[in-house]
Amino acid sequence: METSKKYDQEKPDIGPFDNLYFDFASPPFQNMLKGADLQLEDDQNHQNVKDSPFASLRIVKHFASRTRRLKESRVAKDQKLSTIERIRTAGLHFIESHSSKADEISNLSRLLSDDEAKDIDLLLTLIASADKTDQRQFDVASKLVESCRKMSSHEGTPVERLVYYFAEAVREKINRETGRDACDGLGKMQMFDLQKALMSVDASILAFHRKVPLSQVCQFSAMHTILENVGKARHIHIIDLEIRSGMQYTVMMQAMASRSEWQIKHLKVTAIGTRSESKIKDTCIHLAEFANSMNIPFSFKIVMVADMLDFNIDIVELDRNETVAVYSAVSLSSLIVKPNRLEHLMREIRKINPCITLVTEVEANHTSLAFVNRFIDALFFYGALFDSLSVCLAGDDLNRKVAESVYHAYSIRNIVAADGDDRTIRHTGIDVWRAFFARFGMVEVELTGESLNEAKLLINNFDCRDCCTLRVCGRCFLVAWNDVPIFSVSAWKFI
Repeated sequence: METSKKYDQEKPDIGPFDNLYFDFASPPFQNMLKGADLQLEDDQNHQNVKDSPFASLRIVKHFASRTRRLKESRVAKDQKLSTIERIRTAGLHFIESHSSKADEISNLSRLLSDDEAKDIDLLLTLIASADKTDQRQFDVASKLVESCRKMSSHEGTPVERLVYYFAEAVREKINRETGRDACDGLGKMQMFDLQKALMSVDASILAFHRKVPLSQVCQFSAMHTILENVGKARHIHIIDLEIRSGMQYTVMMQAMASRSEWQIKHLKVTAIGTRSESKIKDTCIHLAEFANSMNIPFSFKIVMVADMLDFNIDIVELDRNETVAVYSAVSLSSLIVKPNRLEHLMREIRKINPCITLVTEVEANHTSLAFVNRFIDALFFYGALFDSLSVCLAGDDLNRKVAESVYHAYSIRNIVAADGDDRTIRHTGIDVWRAFFARFGMVEVELTGESLNEAKLLINNFDCRDCCTLRVCGRCFLVAWNDVPIFSVSAWKFI
């Protein structure tokens, strides 16, 4: 595909983040669903259409489902398209270029500003590179990737940055498929521990948390729901499967302190960890200091396990006078690649039988065997995240650069480029989790209208309130950015 304009620039150097690799093992995702009677439809037909002469139709069909609402609707002529709208517009252009609707393409193009046209041109080149890669036309795909790399930059606009990292991912996919530069990219990256990174880049995490409402909404909804379900218990014990910064408990303690009629005798947090014990300890000490300032009796226990298979009910030291809750914030999905550990963890939590289990997870489908489906789903998901960072953090903000080049860049390359055991980043949606949890006798608890309203009030405190939305999905909440779901928040009880 020829692009309408070329914006040549030197390929940027992203410095020490170029060679990062996160060391996990990765059995196939389908093992997790063993016994759940679930299959992914796109995977069922993947092998049948892999070598089809109409391979482009797959990317057209998958894009069509994500772009129907856009067409020529613009709220106002002077309103800029968001990153997601630019992706959808590029998808429409790609679809219509395969359906010979040149008049509609022309009509859409007349509505675009110069910078929007440039971004959509760049996205079209990226989409074409993925399409040609899917058709195994690797020479053409490589040329398109090189064009993307010349027109994009890790320091450019949100779309330019997004395309920069996705082009690297497609290049890695081509290299893996063809055997070129076998030692380049993912295979050559230094071993790097994702969880350690999440625990160590404190400034970036805090900046994202304070300025981008996505994680705050999740934490607020989860803590509010836990407090609703512990009633007026005086001894509360929360088992946290991945405590990270621990900011969720400052939210909880402030809520406790505001209820003068509720006299808490003891709040205990057990932090489960497999690494970075010193960072977990620092987090817990800060929480103890905060609890003291709020006059809340507080204690913590850190339980380090070399392997999640070592986790069991005995090491959490339960007291029969305690009301126990379990909190899991984007920790279960990290075990999808280790299904035996995920199964073991769920069996042990069932033995604990908490009054409530709160689960926050990434709401996305990054598990498909089909390269095209993973590529498009990831493009929308990370497009929304890059957009949120751009709206909420300054363009030269170091924390934004760290988030994109350390966290998101590796995930994009792994989701898009890797296959089989090498593909370690796997996210799935709430419907799959519902089927999985049902196997362990868990029923979903409806999140209350009060919790929903309070979370919406929280969103209204941010300047980006129009971009971040919260909606009900069955009994859970979905937190979205520009209509792209990012997280789910759900509550569960054992029966």
